[in-house]
Amino acid sequence: MGAGHDHFACGIKDYKKFGQKIVEWSLHPDKKPKDLKEFKHQTAGFVVVPDRIKTLEFYDNNDLSELVIKLPNKDMVEESLKRFHDPHANYPVAPFYLTRFASTAQHNESGLPVFADRRLHDSQCM
Repeated sequence: MGAGHDHFACGIKDYKKFGQKIVEWSLHPDKKPKDLKEFKHQTAGFVVVPDRIKTLEFYDNNDLSELVIKLPNKDMVEESLKRFHDPHANYPVAPFYLTRFASTAQHNESGLPVFADRRLHDSQCM
């Protein structure tokens, strides 16, 4: 993550591990962290949570007839727009996109594309 952006979003150090955690929590809700302290413990080493974040909330969308859209923070959007308009800006792209689009797709031990492990959480921790 670039300078000036670190205080906004979670820092994902290992997209594969975080994606696997999202799958684990979805399939086994009893394993979901009960609070932010437990979340940090379960994701230690591969997710960095900014100090500004004080609580944790999971939204289990079990109602497939409901469309859920979580709008990003206004400041985050404004910073991103500034970066897009700066021709010298470096906008961070998760490295798993290179795995997916720049090489032959690989598969994990479950037979899923490796890309799937990394992509499942992409918009979840912003």
